[in-house]
Amino acid sequence: MRETEPLALIILDTNILTKSGIDSATTDLVKIIRASGIERVAVPWVVLEELTAHRAVPYRRKYEAAEAALRSLTEGTPWPIRVPLPQMDLQRFQEEWREKWLDVVDLVPTSEAALKQALIREANLLPPCKQVTINEGGDTAKIGGRDAAIWLTAVEYARENPDETVYFVSKNTTDFGDGDAFPYPMNEDLADIEDRFVLLTTWHALVEKFAQQTDDADEAAVRSILQAPESLSAIEAEAIRLMLVPPSLEGPGFEGTMGFFVEGEGTLLDTDTVRVLGWAVPPFVAFDQATDLKAYRIGDHVWCMATVRWVLSGPAALRNTLRIQGVGCIWETRVLVSTTNADARLTVLRSQGTRALPAGHFSVLSSELADYTNLISHERRWMEVQRLQLSGRRTVERLIAEGRLDVPLPPLR
Repeated sequence: MRETEPLALIILDTNILTKSGIDSATTDLVKIIRASGIERVAVPWVVLEELTAHRAVPYRRKYEAAEAALRSLTEGTPWPIRVPLPQMDLQRFQEEWREKWLDVVDLVPTSEAALKQALIREANLLPPCKQVTINEGGDTAKIGGRDAAIWLTAVEYARENPDETVYFVSKNTTDFGDGDAFPYPMNEDLADIEDRFVLLTTWHALVEKFAQQTDDADEAAVRSILQAPESLSAIEAEAIRLMLVPPSLEGPGFEGTMGFFVEGEGTLLDTDTVRVLGWAVPPFVAFDQATDLKAYRIGDHVWCMATVRWVLSGPAALRNTLRIQGVGCIWETRVLVSTTNADARLTVLRSQGTRALPAGHFSVLSSELADYTNLISHERRWMEVQRLQLSGRRTVERLIAEGRLDVPLPPLR
């Protein structure tokens, strides 16, 4: 029985996650294993920093290239170029990516002792560290300190948790081996824990061990779960998290379809694709369709992934004018549900940007939505936003009329 088996922690090396990226089938499966509650999936602190660095280094280089290009343009133009480049915020960028990865995996701290021992091993060329030739002149360098820190973090966790089995997953067979035998001092690291420390060398081996794909997916049951109030509430919560009007009244926003109604009557006259800053209030959510269904059996339960299209509608603030209008959009997400675990709730694995409504979905731009939007637009906070927006627009219009400002103004809607 499953209850008699030891607890397990799956510890991933950097190379298992780097090529697949954060929005991929690989990370989806990691989330399935985590959601099952049977096994946990984690990375050492060093791996988290490496994953973050894989994003931060290109970001810094792109910023520096943009800075150099702007400087070159300024120097080569006979009139002043006043295009401010936002200050590079590398720390914020790094923190954002750490948080993104921690939505996928848990974290195993790398202790000070493990870091010190890793550096000692690199200095003394002890496995998994090594010496490599770095140029044609024969110069060499000692490398592998981070690999050693990752290895020692996994070993340390296994020693400190004698009731658990550690599955360490790494494609780096050159330094960590294939799991059959380990060189000194790695063999001594595993003394007395060999039966609880398992090295897997491929992602496929991990999937075979913990998440067997199955044909047991009950499509009708999946659709029933997706249309349940609990699932619609979960999507509403995710839409609020990602798409509610930000406090700063700034942001990229999303695409939607705005309805034009007969005033006082609510009849839909026309529609237009618009850019929306965000929902003024939580949107209404309706299930539309589910495709690309895949099922995995983990332990005693079946977990299903599906690409689901939802229809969102509600009062929203237009990006250019901040006016509150009735808007609808299509939102596609990759979600996870279980058809056998009654306690499981829908989990959003990842999502796409919204799209304007296709013609067959204009019914969500209803007279009821028009009435509700009118009610929300007269709330004090939105009336104040409109007052400030209109005041600012009039100031800009005056400056344009006086010839002191030359900028295009978007039309009021």
